[in-house]
Amino acid sequence: MARPADPRLPPPGWEPPIAERIRKVYAAGVHRVVYFYESPDSSTFRYRVYNMIEALDGAAERIRVSATYFTRSELPVLERLVTNADTLVICRSRYTARLDGLVSQARASGCRVLFDTDDLVFDTRYVPLLLETHDRDPDEKLWDEWFAYVARIGNMLRLCDGAITTNRFLADRIAEFAPMPTWVVPNFLNDAQLRVSEAVRRARRTPPAVDAVTSLGYFSGTPTHNRDFEMISGALARLMTRHPELRLRIAGFLEIGPELRALDDRVEILPLVDLLELQRVIGSTDLNLVPLQSNIFTDSKSELKYFEAAVVNTPTLASPTYAYRSAITDSRNGFLVDACDWQDRIEQAVTGRLDLDGVRSRGLEHVLATYTPAAQADAIGAAVLGH
Repeated sequence: MARPADPRLPPPGWEPPIAERIRKVYAAGVHRVVYFYESPDSSTFRYRVYNMIEALDGAAERIRVSATYFTRSELPVLERLVTNADTLVICRSRYTARLDGLVSQARASGCRVLFDTDDLVFDTRYVPLLLETHDRDPDEKLWDEWFAYVARIGNMLRLCDGAITTNRFLADRIAEFAPMPTWVVPNFLNDAQLRVSEAVRRARRTPPAVDAVTSLGYFSGTPTHNRDFEMISGALARLMTRHPELRLRIAGFLEIGPELRALDDRVEILPLVDLLELQRVIGSTDLNLVPLQSNIFTDSKSELKYFEAAVVNTPTLASPTYAYRSAITDSRNGFLVDACDWQDRIEQAVTGRLDLDGVRSRGLEHVLATYTPAAQADAIGAAVLGH
């Protein structure tokens, strides 16, 4: 029976048959890399496992690697063949005695063991901040769940020989928690996203683009961004009242306040969509808004909302967290907006006082040079080979 479409899961065809994945562990004359992830999904698995393997596959002859992955349900298979691997990468997985044994088995055979994490979810000191940032009001059960989740990930991280993560700020948090060699490999787009995005860009050029802003986009993805959106909701309501042509498009889970509910005829709330449809939705929007609270947890986040938008020629206005400050040069390939300036910067865009055409062009150039499998293959290779 076909699996029902679920945007939280990888699209059909993204999971190679297990026989094909097993063959890659027995490849001769190459460095064999095995990723472990609990269960495939469209978020961390996509960025930190699937995309990594795709990049290594594309550079396999040059880097001399063979990469594949296995999941929790396939642990019996992985236990039998892990001694054939040269590097085992455990991606954001919770400690179990069985994984502990797998690490010992791998290390005994000379296999390096790395841990990959894309979030500050390994140090229990930050659990209160994490829940506050996510707008959660925890009870005893939720405290137990999150402290257990983070502690188990942290324990798994400490068992490993090194770590891979998305930016230098998060790498420094790893160093504080468990001093070990750490490599930075940012999140990036995969080939399917690049193909869809190219089609979106072609469609945007016909008819010729008019540099007018009529649609604003907020693509939250997960139900953890209520406090982030609160930073701009009042400003958006005032701008939409002043500019009746403005529309707001929201994709994902989000609770909007009474000011925007009063304008609901111009607020479009889309359900969670899969990663390829998301590129089309972003590409049909004039401005991408990325407000984020300023704290250690948000500084650990990646800049994916910038490059997913820039690759379809949609300029981004983002809070200046670590990753966005690193990726965006203000007014060159995007816009960095302090908490008190959101209304003014959006107003400038709507009234034609920002160089949106130049930002689109430079943003696309930056993304295609930085956030693709080909651009990141060497960084991934350096990590898994231990260079």
